[in-house]
Amino acid sequence: MKKEMGNQMKWNIRANYFGVISACFVFLLIYFFRSDQFADRIKSVSWGSYITDVAAQQPLIPHEKQVKEQIEPNSPIVQEIPVERKQIGPSSPIAQQTPDQKFPGKDHDKTKPFKKPFCDLTDPHYDLCDLEGDIRINGKSGSVISVTSDENSISESNKTWSIKPHPRKWASDLMMQFRDVNIKVDNHEKSPKCDVHHNSSAVVFAVGGYIGNYFHAFTDVLVPLFITSYQFKRDVQFLVSNNQPWFSFKYRGFFKKLSNYEIIDFDKEEKIHCYSRVIVGLYKHKDLTINPSRSPNKISTVDFGRFARDAFSLEKNHAIKLQETSERKPRLLIMARNHSRSLTNLKSIVPMIKELGFEVVIGNALFFTDVGDFAHLVNSADVMMGVHGAGLTNFMFLPANAILIQIVPFGNFEKTCEYDFGEPATDMSMRYLQYSITKEESTLMDLYPKDHLVFRDPDSFHKQGWQVANDIYLGKQSVKLNFTRFRPVLEKALELLRQ
Repeated sequence: MKKEMGNQMKWNIRANYFGVISACFVFLLIYFFRSDQFADRIKSVSWGSYITDVAAQQPLIPHEKQVKEQIEPNSPIVQEIPVERKQIGPSSPIAQQTPDQKFPGKDHDKTKPFKKPFCDLTDPHYDLCDLEGDIRINGKSGSVISVTSDENSISESNKTWSIKPHPRKWASDLMMQFRDVNIKVDNHEKSPKCDVHHNSSAVVFAVGGYIGNYFHAFTDVLVPLFITSYQFKRDVQFLVSNNQPWFSFKYRGFFKKLSNYEIIDFDKEEKIHCYSRVIVGLYKHKDLTINPSRSPNKISTVDFGRFARDAFSLEKNHAIKLQETSERKPRLLIMARNHSRSLTNLKSIVPMIKELGFEVVIGNALFFTDVGDFAHLVNSADVMMGVHGAGLTNFMFLPANAILIQIVPFGNFEKTCEYDFGEPATDMSMRYLQYSITKEESTLMDLYPKDHLVFRDPDSFHKQGWQVANDIYLGKQSVKLNFTRFRPVLEKALELLRQ
C-alpha cells in the first residue's frame, strides 16, 4: 500500500514539472511573436514625463470645510486641497488618451487654416484677442501663439499684442496686479510643440481685483465670462491667470454650467496646450447688463438671468400674480446687513409689512454663505428689498416679473443706485422701485450737527472723489426707516403684483 502511494506521488510531481515547463514554453513563443509590437509601443510612452506629471498633479477645487478655514475674501489661496474627482478633464496628465489629445512632441496641426487674429484694444472696459486656427498656449511664459506656415501671413501680422485679461481696464492701479499675456503670429519651426491637443475652444482670463466683493464678482468676472463663453455651449476650457481657488469653488455652479472641463491654472501650467480657437480676455458692456447688439449670439441680460436660475436648478420662473380671491401671500425678502447701511429698526417694521399682506423672510448673504443655497431663498421671493449694497446683486435669482426695492442712503446716490441695480433689474424683466431716505432717517444725524455740510451739500464731498463720499455716506451711515413714509412703496409693489 505504501509503495503504491509513493509511486502516485512521483507521477504527480512529474506532471507538475511538465505543466510548468509547458507554460514557460508557451510564454516564450508569445513573447517572441509579439516582441516587435511590444517594442513599438514602449517607445511611444514617455515614462519619465508620466511620472513627473503624476507627481506634479494638483486638484483645483478644495473641500468646503477646509476652504472656510483658510480663505480670506481678498487673499489668494496658496495651498490647494485635494478632492475626489468625478471625471478627468482634458487637462489631466493621468487621463487616458482620447480623441481630444495627441501624444507629446508630434505636430498634428499643420492642416488647420490660419486666420488673422482679431484684437480689440479700444474698449474702455477690456482688451481682447480672438484667435482661430492652430493656437498654442504656453501659460508659464504667458504667451499665446497663432501658428502658420504662410510667411506672408507672418509678415502681415508681425505684431505682438499684450493684454491684461481682466475687464476693469480703466482702473490702471488695480490692473497692475495682473500679468500680461502676449499674443503673436509665428511659424511652425519657431513655435513650441503641442503637449496636449484639445478639440474644445479656450478662454484665457484673470481673476482678482475686487472679486472678494459679491457685486464685483459678477460685474468683473461672472457676467463677462458668460458673455464671452456661452456661445461655446460648454465645449470650452478656462485658463485662469492669477488663479484663486476659493473663487472657482464659491461660484462653482456658474463654472460647471459654462464649461465641461477642469480649470487650468494658467500661470503654473508647464505643458503646451493647443486649441483651434482661443479668446484672451473677457467682453464687458455695463455692470450686470448685457447689450444684445454687441454680444455673441445676441444674448441678453434676460438670458443671463435664465442661465443663473438654471445653474442652481431654481424652480420658480415667475413671480406671483395676485388675484382678489388669492389666499397665498406674496413673499417679501429683506436683505439684512451687519455693519454700515443696515436697517436699525428692522424688528419693528417687519410686523407692519406683514399687516400689508406680505409673508416676510430675512436673508443675510455673508462671504461664506453658499451661493446656491442663498439663490434658492431669493428665488422663493416675489419682492426683494434692501439698502444699497452688494447683497442686492442677488436680485438676479428672483423670478421674472418680481420686484426689487432699493433703499437709497442719504447723500445724492440716486443715479449710482439706479445704474448699479435699477437698470440691470429692468433689463432682466423685473420691476424696480427706488426709495430715497431723508436725513432724519439717517444715522449720520447721530454723528454730525444738523447744519453740517454733510447734510447741506453732499455734492461738495462727491467732488473730492469717490473714496471721500464713500467713507462718509456709505461707510458710516445706516438707516432708521420711517415706515409711514415708506408704506406707499410697498403698496405700489402690491399693485404691480396684481398687474
